[in-house]
Amino acid sequence: MPAQKTQAIVIRAFPLRESHKIITFYTPDFGKVKVVAYGVKSPKSKLSGSLELLNHGMLLFNYRENRDLQSLTGFDLIEGYDGIRADFTRITYGCYLAELVDAIASEGDANPEIFELLRRTYYFLADTDDVPLLVRVFEIKFLDLGGYAPQLSQCANCGSIVTPAPHQNSQHPTSVILFSIRHGGLLCEKCQHRDTSAFAIAPGSCELLKTLRKSDYNKLNRIRASERNHRELKLVLGSFIQYHTERNLKSLKFIESVL
Repeated sequence: MPAQKTQAIVIRAFPLRESHKIITFYTPDFGKVKVVAYGVKSPKSKLSGSLELLNHGMLLFNYRENRDLQSLTGFDLIEGYDGIRADFTRITYGCYLAELVDAIASEGDANPEIFELLRRTYYFLADTDDVPLLVRVFEIKFLDLGGYAPQLSQCANCGSIVTPAPHQNSQHPTSVILFSIRHGGLLCEKCQHRDTSAFAIAPGSCELLKTLRKSDYNKLNRIRASERNHRELKLVLGSFIQYHTERNLKSLKFIESVL
């Protein structure tokens, strides 16, 4: 039963009987790790205040191969992200990001880049000007790191360069680009018949998504997005994530109903 030590972020927690909890961490060294925190709900427990959702700390646990639940031995808090918890919108989106990582990431599949992305996102989430835009950055980068990168330049079906096309259903002439969830990216004009449910988005929204894919959080406050950009990116990325997770994320539904 070798002891293991790694950085970790709490991405899920639920009670187990009267005084215990099952905690899911995301770590750079082990991917998702589920542990039993015995007695953590007791007022006398030294860990009772440190195992809150989103907390970042140093995890100590006893590792047993081929076991679903590991045994927690310690968790030293590094960052509690008080700036996120103090704001309803920020904590709501923070919980959504945790649920998203839990939905896609696999246990035992280490990905240090995803851990660092989540940690940096929480760091900047505390005081960013445009919270939904920050979340869109996380979503596109997380999809890329998770192996679900959407094709945003070439046709996802035939590989040809995609150019804007007239929107046939619009009363006012405008150009759009078609994004197919099923095919995993843009469709050119010749291939648009292959997915009649593809989303028609503004070329500017597509270009913004490309920008967000490459952007650094330090420069995010310089980027401006219109209401249409926000609406279309939320629809496209949310639908894309739901398609690949095959789950209706509870936190995302809550966001749609209250924010």
